[in-house]
Parts: sequence; structure tokens; C-alpha cells
Amino acid sequence: MPDAAYSRLLSPVTVGSFTIPNRIMLTTHNPKLSEERYLKYLETRVAGGVGLVGIPVLHEAISTLAFVDTGHLDHVGVHDIDNGPDAETEEGDAYYDERLLPPLRARAEIVHRHGGVAFGQVANRGAIRLPETFQAMVSPSGLPDPQVRAQPHELSTSEVKRVVRLFARAASRVQRAGLDGVEIHATHGYLIEQFLSRTTNRRTDEYGGSLENRTRFLVETIAAIREACGPDFPIAMRISGHQAETDGLTTEEICRIVKAVEKDLVYVNITAGTIMALHDGVVLPYVASTLFEPGFNAEAAAAVKAAVSIPVGLTGRMNSPQLMERLLEEGVCDLIGTTRALLADPDFIRKTAGGRADRIHRCIGINECHYPDRASSCPVNPWAGREDELDLPDPVRRKKVLVIGGGPAGLMTARTAAQRGHDVVLAERSDRLGGKIATLVSDPFRKEMANLLGDLVREVHEAGVEVQLGREVGPGDIAAYGADALVVATGSVPDIPDMAGIDDVPVYSGLSLLEEDLDRIGDRVLVVGGLNDHVAPLAAADYLAQAGRSVTLISECLLPGQSAEPSILHLLTKRLHEKQVDIRPVTRFHKAGVEPELRDVFSGRISSIGQVDAVVFVTTSTPVPFPETAGEFYRVGDALAPRRLVHATLDGARTGSRI
Repeated sequence: MPDAAYSRLLSPVTVGSFTIPNRIMLTTHNPKLSEERYLKYLETRVAGGVGLVGIPVLHEAISTLAFVDTGHLDHVGVHDIDNGPDAETEEGDAYYDERLLPPLRARAEIVHRHGGVAFGQVANRGAIRLPETFQAMVSPSGLPDPQVRAQPHELSTSEVKRVVRLFARAASRVQRAGLDGVEIHATHGYLIEQFLSRTTNRRTDEYGGSLENRTRFLVETIAAIREACGPDFPIAMRISGHQAETDGLTTEEICRIVKAVEKDLVYVNITAGTIMALHDGVVLPYVASTLFEPGFNAEAAAAVKAAVSIPVGLTGRMNSPQLMERLLEEGVCDLIGTTRALLADPDFIRKTAGGRADRIHRCIGINECHYPDRASSCPVNPWAGREDELDLPDPVRRKKVLVIGGGPAGLMTARTAAQRGHDVVLAERSDRLGGKIATLVSDPFRKEMANLLGDLVREVHEAGVEVQLGREVGPGDIAAYGADALVVATGSVPDIPDMAGIDDVPVYSGLSLLEEDLDRIGDRVLVVGGLNDHVAPLAAADYLAQAGRSVTLISECLLPGQSAEPSILHLLTKRLHEKQVDIRPVTRFHKAGVEPELRDVFSGRISSIGQVDAVVFVTTSTPVPFPETAGEFYRVGDALAPRRLVHATLDGARTGSRI
């Protein structure tokens, strides 16, 4: 019996001729996995009860133009879909059929095997193509995207019509692969939205000018898909509820666009933002981090729902069944679109239906899953995308396992090993579990890490782990435990330079800063990032700036935070600029004191920022030393090498699964 508290979320909904068993849709996304890994990843989520599934169609080459191409295959590029023949030729059509139909059929088969409905998404990134394909990008008006920055080709009127035909060909391939419908991607700064928006469409032909003209490309694309796929093949659309950039599309204009095409659609999925949050400054990211409140896009979805008669989906940090149920109850939408909630917990629906909603592992919004150049990964669920790797046979014998350290790596190791049947003792020298996370959650930017910490602590106890708080275990204490396997998860300590003048002003680490009463910290603060190229230096500067301090941030990197997830990097950098933080890249901390000296990494030039009241070091860390012992021995998390939360929990999952 479904949980009555979530009666709307768990109720069926009609989409075209399909009855979907619940209101949750796994939205189209590309986790950048090999096909074998992707299929297992997909099946894990569909088996969890998802009824409606968006399927990425492998590559944008199916709906874009190749401007410089021989039209023939060669031995170098034969396996590279970016170097295939002209998609409009017979050879090209056959080539893409051969390359794309088998994996699409495999994806459709998995969804259907578990009773789901699969819509294949067709898209063209236009001016924001991310992988280098050695082909020109395209756009309505030849305007570079702020993220990619390359000059695209401005489509001629005849080329626009060619792209329309290629969209139709792509949709036909979706149909022939056995998927149940096609979803048109008209958002996130991709080509269709580039035509829709006056900020990127400066054309003077039939595809530019008025909103009606700017919508023509979308209208013709839908008509071409309808002609190619027949009158009964379902078509849906994903579109932004508004554009946050200056003079962008308003929600009222989006409503007019959707109304213009709704007769051909079975649902519309309302999202928001661009792929990297850049457009005339920093705007909305389509993968919104913890910097945005869950459900931030609800107002736009409600406006669209009031304007149309087809089912309306809502996406945008939809990470809890309580929020989903409330928005459905309020009539904001008919469907809830989410990826990250199901990445963090593929059993999201089963737990909700089974009265275990409080046991859902919730997404914590730090966007480790959203990097353009690597596979998605999740600190909450290290199994995501690694389902086969971590699906190991049961251990042949029960071992006694000692885990030293109760941070995220130690907790994940202990939980995983205990759930596999081992007898686990976890010793933590402090009086609380959580390690660095227990402190980081006091930073509003990282407050949602508390969800992960709470789950790990609860499940460690539920798994029968013997937790010993206030117990410092050294090498001489190991024998007394009689452990078969030892896991060292003792973490690391922040590095503070030992140099003349370092004690002349108060000095903090990025971590100790969060434990300090900010009223005791003076007005002028120097944040030293060193070679830390991720989010921590930015977060420390932001934390201080939000508290009204005058902050200087120095980094030895070309750009502070340059390896952080792009939209978080852009948004935190924007906040620092708004608070007038003095940001100095390629700058090294050279000399300590009340008036510290700085050194340009490239030129060696020495400079000063005047007097400071405090210095915060957010640079490197040193693993807490612990000698290797005989027998089965592992180091995890920062004790192995100081890194990030996603690495700590993955280390723990791998080690706990291996023992």
C-alpha cells in the first residue's frame, strides 16, 4: 500500500497514450559513462520505480551540420562519431543508424523491461558545444557563448532548414530504436533556445525579430518530426521557465511559446538556466547547487501550467518527496523531473512508497556529478556509475575490522563493511563523528552535507558497528583489538607555514575559521589559497565577505577555484565581486606579519596589501601519520591523500566492499 502522505506523488499520470505509475521523471542527462556502465546505471534507477525516463541520444552530431567534411569515412575516424560522414547523405544516414540504433535499442529495452516509458531527447548545442569536435559550431547570429567563447558559424536561411531536417532524422532514429517518444531540447542555451531568445537571435530573416519569427525554428522542427514519425508518435519538449539574463525570455513569453506548440506535445518539462550559468555575467545554472533553494523554479512552472492543458513537469533541485508532494498538491505541476535525487538514491521511489521517506539519501547539492570533462560521481552514493565495480560477492568469511577515524571515509568504510557482514569497530578520538564535515556544515554553502553525515552516522549504528568515541588508537593499541583488517581514516591537518612573523596576527585554517566567533575577527582578512584549485578558498572568502569583512583572496592558480564545478565557480566568484573582495590570482604568500608581503608567481614582483587583522590559510593539508602494520591494511580519505568529500566516500565504499 503506497504511503498516503505522498498520494499525489505516487499516483499515476497520463502522458499521451501512456499511463505513468507515478509522478517522478528521470530527466535526460549524460553521466559520461561507457555504454556498459551507463546501461547498469540506467537499469538501477529504472528498477527503483521510475516510470518516465529521458534518454540522451548519444551525440549531437545526429542533428548538426558538418561544414568541413569529405563525406567519407577514413581509417582514423571510423570509430569516432565526430568524424563520420555527412549526416544528410545516404552513407551518413546508414552510418549513424549503425552506430546509434543498437545502443538506443538497448536503452529502450532496459526501460521497458521494468515497465517504464522512454523518451529520447534530440538536441543541438549550437554555440556551446563542449567537446572539441574540430568542426565549426553554429548559432543564429554568430555570437560566441560566454563559456565556450569560440566564434560560431552564423546559419544561413537554407542551413536552418537543413538543421530542421536533421532534427527530424534524429527523431526518426529515436522512433526506430523502439523508444516511446521524442523530447525536443529547447533550453539551457542550446541552439533552439538561441533562436528563441532575443539575446542571441539578431537575425533579420524569417527566423528573427518578433517572438513569432524567433519561434519559427522550433515550430518547423516539430512539424518536421511529426512528418517523419507520423501522427501518433509522442513529442515532448524541455524548455526554460524564464531566462535570468538581461532582456532574456520572460515567463510570459515562454507561456506564449509553449501555447504555440502544445497541440503537438504530450508534456512540457520546465527547467531553467544555462549549462555553466554564464550569459552577460553570471545567471542561473541548469544544474543548480546548494546556492539555490530546492524548488526555485516552481513559480515559472505554475505559470506555464495555468496557460496550457498538457501535463507540465518541473525540475530544479527537487530533492525530497515532501517538496514534490507539496508542489503537486498546490497544482504547480503534474510531473516532477529530477536526476540528482535519483543519482543520490536510486531507491528514492521505493522508499517513499514503502513508508521509509526518512531513509532517502538526499542530494547535497555540491555538484560533483556535473563536470563537462569527467564521469559523474556522487559523494552521497559512490555506487552511482560504479554499480558493477562495487557489486562484489559476499565475503567468504566474517572478519573483525578496525576503522580508526570517524570522518566520511571512515564512516563509509565502516557502514559498507558491516552491511557486508563483517564485525566492525570504529574508533574516533573526538567526542563526535563526522570529521571535517561536522565543522563544514556550519558554512551555509555546505549546510546540506549534514544530510549525508546524519545518514552515515545512523546507518553505522544500524549496521551494528561498535562506535568508540573519545578513543585515540595508536599503533601500540592495535593488537588488543585482534582485528583481521585495519583501516586508517585519521584524516589530515591543515598546513600553516612555519615562518617569521606568522604569530604577529591571528591565523586560522579554512576549517578553524568556521569554529571561531566571527566577532573576534577583525575587519581586514587575508585568505591564502595557495595551490588549492577547488572551492575551499572561494568558500572561505565568501563566508567572511558575507559577514561584512574586507577580504583579500590570493591564489597561486591562474584563477582561484579553477577546478571547481563551473557553475559553482562562476556563482561564488560573482558573490565575491559583489562583496568587493580583492581577488589576486598567481599570487603567493611571501612574508608573514601585520603587513604581509605577496609575491607574483610569474614575475617574482613583491607587493603589499597593507595591514591585516587575520590570515586564513586554505592551502594544503598533511595526512595524520600512522605507520603501516602487517596484515590487511588500508588507508582511506585524507589519510591516504588529502582530497575532497567525493573522494573520501568513494575510498570508503571501495575499501568496505573489498574487505
